[in-house]
Amino acid sequence: MDIKTLWGLRVQEFYGKMFRYYSIIGANVVYFFLIISSIFIYYFNLFLQWIPPQISVEVILSLFVTFILIQTKVRTFIKRADIIFLLPLEVKLNSYFMKSLVYSFVIDFIKLLSLITILLSLFLHKTNISLPVFFLMVGIVSYNILMKWTEQWLKNHVQFVLHRLNRFFSIYLMCYFLFKNDWVFELVLMSINFVYLIYFIGEKRNLNWQWLIVEEESALLRNFKFINFFTDVPNLKRSFRNRRLLTMIVKRCIPYSQSSTFVYLYLHLFVRYNDYFYLYLRLTVIGIFVNYAMPTSGWIFNLLILFMTGFQVIPLQHEIKQSVLLYPISKSQINNSFLKFVLVILYAQLFILYFAMFIYTATAKIYYLVIGSLFVYVFVYFFVSRRVNVSGSALKE
Repeated sequence: MDIKTLWGLRVQEFYGKMFRYYSIIGANVVYFFLIISSIFIYYFNLFLQWIPPQISVEVILSLFVTFILIQTKVRTFIKRADIIFLLPLEVKLNSYFMKSLVYSFVIDFIKLLSLITILLSLFLHKTNISLPVFFLMVGIVSYNILMKWTEQWLKNHVQFVLHRLNRFFSIYLMCYFLFKNDWVFELVLMSINFVYLIYFIGEKRNLNWQWLIVEEESALLRNFKFINFFTDVPNLKRSFRNRRLLTMIVKRCIPYSQSSTFVYLYLHLFVRYNDYFYLYLRLTVIGIFVNYAMPTSGWIFNLLILFMTGFQVIPLQHEIKQSVLLYPISKSQINNSFLKFVLVILYAQLFILYFAMFIYTATAKIYYLVIGSLFVYVFVYFFVSRRVNVSGSALKE
């Protein structure tokens, strides 16, 4: 094994695997992304116009940038077996991990530039994108990566919480002073933060290999969860919670009959799997907020929310275990059960969004509900139905 070429080989292996998945996604949903992005930018600009004048724009900008940066992962492309094979070579791996930090910095900076592009009108209104501003943004992103890197040496949960709070508020304040053009406060705060980092990183410590592995696996899992919304990712680990109250409601609402078996199973999977449940919850909350912020055109956004929810729960059909498909139920009935499940959750979401619109404004006409109901029915039985093949994807004939 050549240490000098190891990092390049790992990156090449990762992107080779990701390219196969993203080429499938790109070939099928590129137009979907273009449409969704256009609608999102349109409504986002409406949201920016809605922001009350007493709320400073710098506060909103700083929150967006901080939220993007705080999600960062340090990509090292480390594998579990490396604890055995690379641990004895830790002293010689300085260049490897330096490349990982630089790579993570580049990814974060691209995210920041993408956010600036979306919020360009606000940035140009409040801040002139000059060379000093560019270098200060580089400093903020570098600080964020290094603060994330130092998490591996924290000893307990209290230190971790305090470190996260320090990181969040430091990034937020640096962004706030940058957008306010308060150069004195910006430079003083950045200097203090980097002195702290130099002191903390300067102490000689061994790498926390367990943290490196967990961090890398978490980053990979995030990628695969996103991909799984468009195409099946085998052996994807999922987190779940029992959610006993919702499970009890499902048991009460679904009739006890053979024809309802798989509707019952899909609703249980949906309620218990965090990925799908939180996705549904997030999109519903966004829809409620949009109805509050833009009541006159919120019903159009509701159709977009319903489409995004329905589209992204389609991979749930592959979560049924192979042994469950041995039940004496026809394949067509299993597929129809999945369609009924999608229909149920979308109608529930539609009524929640309509009720929110009804509360916030008097413009919640009954025909909005009729249009939404027709949209859900057509979407499920003409769009989702063509993408459902539960038994075909999980059980070979």
